[in-house]
Amino acid sequence: SFGHRFQLRLGHGDKNHADADRSPVFLQFIDCVWQMTRQFPTAFEFNEYFLITILDHLYSCLFGTFLCNSEQQRGKENLPKRTVSLWSYINSQPEDFTNPLYGSYSNHVLYPVASMRHLELWVGYYVRWNPRMKPQEPIHNRYKELLAKRAELQKKVEELQREISNRSPSSSERASSPAQCVTPVQTVV
Repeated sequence: SFGHRFQLRLGHGDKNHADADRSPVFLQFIDCVWQMTRQFPTAFEFNEYFLITILDHLYSCLFGTFLCNSEQQRGKENLPKRTVSLWSYINSQPEDFTNPLYGSYSNHVLYPVASMRHLELWVGYYVRWNPRMKPQEPIHNRYKELLAKRAELQKKVEELQREISNRSPSSSERASSPAQCVTPVQTVV
């Protein structure tokens, strides 16, 4: 079967904690994805909170998404009818999980640097419950605020540019007016 064998790797419902098949391979995969988001912060449409939510619910068993070893097994257990999908929850509030810095990377290949110097401890996930760590505002909230402020300022610039162009009495005077010397504000994310 295709896909990750969640029940075997996580041991949900299995009391044999010494089972050699248990491993944190999915956690390691998500950590690798997070490392990629650190090196390419505008290349992924999802944010850190998305990855943390996946890992939190990997172990919470609140959703049927990570139960059983395959789609076929989930179907046999009638999980789609008996449980809610994590993806339904995520899709119900996409703004919480979207990277506001995302830029289209079509036809681009990402070449990550695999040097140990470029690997980071994922403090937002692994250390978030340590009482000695100063809690920080989630960065995705700050990004949203900054992008909203940028959009507000861009709108104001456009309004001022329209106002300046409307004040100019004639096209011959407009060509020599100081307003023509002003370069429009361009921002690229």
